[in-house]
Amino acid sequence: MQKVRRGAAGKGKRFMKRIAAAAAAALMLTPGVALAQKSGSRPDFTLSPNYGEVELESGFTPDPWTKSILAGGSVAASAARSGCEGSVSAAPDLQLTYEAGELDLTIRATASEDTTLLINTPDGQWLCDDDSGGDLNPQVLISDPQSGRYDIWLGTYNDKMVQATLEVSELGGSSSGGGESPDTDKEPNYGSVRLRTGFTPDPHEKSILAGGSVPAANAKAGCEGSVSAAPDYQVFFEAGNLDLTFLVEASEDTTLLINTPNGRWYCDDDSGGSLNPKVQITNPQSGRYDVWVGTYGDDMVQSTLKVSELD
Repeated sequence: MQKVRRGAAGKGKRFMKRIAAAAAAALMLTPGVALAQKSGSRPDFTLSPNYGEVELESGFTPDPWTKSILAGGSVAASAARSGCEGSVSAAPDLQLTYEAGELDLTIRATASEDTTLLINTPDGQWLCDDDSGGDLNPQVLISDPQSGRYDIWLGTYNDKMVQATLEVSELGGSSSGGGESPDTDKEPNYGSVRLRTGFTPDPHEKSILAGGSVPAANAKAGCEGSVSAAPDYQVFFEAGNLDLTFLVEASEDTTLLINTPNGRWYCDDDSGGSLNPKVQITNPQSGRYDVWVGTYGDDMVQSTLKVSELD
């Protein structure tokens, strides 16, 4: 009888072990535990930011706003979005709460070594960049930014930790890493004109020797060609109900860069056809438009700038 009881007890223990193992296996398949196992394996905007939070409202000063950050981490930025580069921390480095206005928002970093940038926007979109800011510095330009929370990570390569400066600006990319920038405070090379809606003749035309030594991308990431530091032409415009179009015609490839009265940068390369650039501004504001005409390489090219409400 005792032996039977011991045998029954042994079978009972083995049965309970099998039940426990099955329960553990089932538990490991539940979503909560699966997520727990993967915690820290991807950038997570629900974690507290490493370097705190900041609230900025459109028109903030100083511009750029800056923050010293030790960039890097052990989490692949590509875990947030395929194609993103570098390694970041699991938690955001900075949480930016931004109240948008009429200006674009530029977020970039400068450092002595190669860094990368990863951003989660208020609508949940992931943005990233490696070298658009020049000299291996990352830069992301957000056109028509939303108000809300931006979670920001700075990454590095090979698990390095690198001292970096994060910059937030509404006035375009910083020139700290990329040389001189187009400067709206300089006197225009070819003067200025005042135009009122309904102006004649339409188009208004101006002969301009296009080109220069300053990358147009120093004003806005992604802009093409080289321009002068000073604007080529200033247009003081009194707006009506029509769109405003800037077009350049030349025998060689040219580019176009424009700064509008609200500080927004526009640029184009070939939208006008035959390698001619064209920018159309819908619902233009009254005020000053600074215009640069660029070229590729160090060539200076004779061109004609056209300003129209009818194109």
